[in-house]
Amino acid sequence: MNIKVPQIPLYTEKQQMPQAYRNPYLYSNTDDCFVRQCSAQNVSFGKGLFGDFIAKLSHTKNNTQQQTKIETKTIVDQDELRAVNFQKRISMDMQKVLGEKVPYSNLSSIMNPSEVKKLLPKLTVQNFLSTEENINNGMYFIDLDYQTTHSSGNDNVYDMLDKVADYAEEYYERHKKPFIFAITDRDSVEGIQHAVRIIGQDPDKFKHVKIIPGIKMSYTHKAPNSQQHFENSEMLIYGINPFSENLIETIDKTINSRKQMVVDFIKQVCELYPEYKYRVLEFVQQNGIRYKKAYGVSNLYWRVREYAETKGDLSIKGIKLKPEENLRDVAEIMSDLGKVFVGSNANTGAPVGTRIIKDDGEVNKEIKKIFDFYATHEEKNPVNNQEKIVSVAENVYTDMIDCLSKEVQKPVLALASPYYLSHYFEPKDSKEFPNVVNFINELKEGSKGMLMAFESVAPFYDLDKELMPERIKLFNDYLRNNTDLYEVGGSFAKLQI
Repeated sequence: MNIKVPQIPLYTEKQQMPQAYRNPYLYSNTDDCFVRQCSAQNVSFGKGLFGDFIAKLSHTKNNTQQQTKIETKTIVDQDELRAVNFQKRISMDMQKVLGEKVPYSNLSSIMNPSEVKKLLPKLTVQNFLSTEENINNGMYFIDLDYQTTHSSGNDNVYDMLDKVADYAEEYYERHKKPFIFAITDRDSVEGIQHAVRIIGQDPDKFKHVKIIPGIKMSYTHKAPNSQQHFENSEMLIYGINPFSENLIETIDKTINSRKQMVVDFIKQVCELYPEYKYRVLEFVQQNGIRYKKAYGVSNLYWRVREYAETKGDLSIKGIKLKPEENLRDVAEIMSDLGKVFVGSNANTGAPVGTRIIKDDGEVNKEIKKIFDFYATHEEKNPVNNQEKIVSVAENVYTDMIDCLSKEVQKPVLALASPYYLSHYFEPKDSKEFPNVVNFINELKEGSKGMLMAFESVAPFYDLDKELMPERIKLFNDYLRNNTDLYEVGGSFAKLQI
């Protein structure tokens, strides 16, 4: 085969070769095509500068192509390695915790933190809104805030997974993409543990679902507008290992601290007023929730105080509570006594309002003293004389971050229902939220790189009838324009499946 050789002048070793010929990265497409043709036909240019140059040009191009392939393959291999390692660790730790062995290959639908990080920049608010239009056009393909009956949700894990698998199957048929779903029970990993177990036993059923193992952890923080100047908020945490010994220990410590606080609080009240017959079981029954779930509620010391004061008021007035009476009944009685009860969690069934505890005399003053001990407060560190947040029964933010940063693959954090922060930091009806942004920046700075998003579509917003959609939109827009956080959200609970 005759190949037409370009007219490139030959240079002796004493002559200077032009830069275009000396630099192997500065050749044209024509030169590239020429070199590839020559290589394919085993054309030799002999010795000398031109022959050496063509040989070097061909060798460099081949090396560059090979290096690009290697680098691309390395990136893919690293992603696969992270995914496999994450699934292997979950499988191994699951065997330790539950005594059951599930092949890690059965957990390929479980997403790791790196996958979540890559996903976040691609998401928009429409991806979380389960409107008919978004469902039909494929925009709604992800839900990142869903609770089961292991905390505040209405669906048990089996029913929830059935709904997700059915929706994912239909979604995949229409749009050829998987449906992404996160389980985020409040201060509990039992729901996601159960889900991983089910998925591991029947992976084919969930082949069109990508599951993000998560949790919604509460943390206590300063709140200038709050009555006690401290409040609890929640953080959505994605890409956890639900069988991690480190994480389980932290959650158990929080739940056990709340249980112990309730027991100690009521014990102290009983010692002061034995005639009122305070009982832990009665407190739990009046909260209208199971004993175990009662301690998944943050700020529980408020509820114990309200129970103690109400029981005292009722006893003084000769009113006896029936065992089956729940918080709604008690709330009506409290209203008659000039009190307003606040349920800070939707699963209590209690009305929402402002905490106003009327001082009814010496009994309530003594109860408040006990309350002040257990409530979140600040103490001075005698070593450096700096203030430190102290909580007997709640997670302090720094402790939560220390726990999560110890995980083999650090998870991704997102502010849950952040609009409520405006109640704690901004004047009422404020149209701007600079204090909230300052607080978020402080959280992000102390998050060790894990805080990356805020929740713009929150299921809890729909439950709070006092919230105005236009206020939430105003708040979300302000965060979009004044922070560098991505957006997450969830509305799967609205779907009728």
